[in-house]
Amino acid sequence: MTQIYLPSKRTALGSACAAAALLAAFWSNQHYDNIESSLPTPENYKCKPHAYTTEIVSLDPLLIYINDFLSSEEANLLVALGSPSLASSEIYISGQKVASKTRTSRSGGLPPSSSLVSCILIRALSFLGPAIPSHPSSSSQDTNSNPNPLSLFGTPQIVQYGPGEHFSTHHDWYDRPQPLRDGTMDYTGGRWWFNRWGSFFVYLDEEAEGGETWFPHIEARAPNLSSQSQDSESEGEKTKWAKNIEEGRGTNFLPRKGNALFWVNLHGNGTGDERVVHAGRELKGGRKTAMNLWPRVYYGGGGGR
Repeated sequence: MTQIYLPSKRTALGSACAAAALLAAFWSNQHYDNIESSLPTPENYKCKPHAYTTEIVSLDPLLIYINDFLSSEEANLLVALGSPSLASSEIYISGQKVASKTRTSRSGGLPPSSSLVSCILIRALSFLGPAIPSHPSSSSQDTNSNPNPLSLFGTPQIVQYGPGEHFSTHHDWYDRPQPLRDGTMDYTGGRWWFNRWGSFFVYLDEEAEGGETWFPHIEARAPNLSSQSQDSESEGEKTKWAKNIEEGRGTNFLPRKGNALFWVNLHGNGTGDERVVHAGRELKGGRKTAMNLWPRVYYGGGGGR
């Protein structure tokens, strides 16, 4: 039977992802190996065993802080790989990319076919576990169909900020689902559509002064959440997040090389969760580079119309 990947109205997508994320630390090596075995073995970069830890910043909405999601070497290589593709950033308005003063960074695509990028996407898939939906082509009646599981992320993005640059408060999901452009059709002969149900934001360097990622509707409560200076350190560990003193609300996440944020963008009925709007605060000095990964949810039968 052909499956249609519409979010259930009675099953909260965020809850499903929360359960998967809580189990991420215990996810078996077999799951990782199964994903890796479905891809060509990279010749110039080999996926290496890698450990990370997680901290649940908020359960509702779900936001998880991932310590050491990337190694320092991986972060450096991603910056080197993505830098040549950087160009003035744009935003989506009515399905069209346009330049805007609300986003003054540079950004570009990271090729999923790159062995390095594939390794990172494999890690992200393992983190998500069974919460991520299948690509539409996996439901094809063609028994020889073996879609690349990494296509669930689309094209990863590198973004870089220089002094004075910022990204005003925004959300990552689309106001309306977007059509797949790979020609995949559903069982009715109609187009498949997708939206960004989750986001990974991965810091690739920490040469920044300012440039925090601000979530105005998330009030983090944790031992290292301090109302004091954001430059303070606790027990020798650099502060990772702190209250936004200037705005008087919300939480600032400071750029920390190799660390990442993960959050869920959509409610269970497929609508956007306004509580996870966020901003890239103005960079006061140095450089801030990061990577965006957007796992998708799919809709068939004209779900985007």
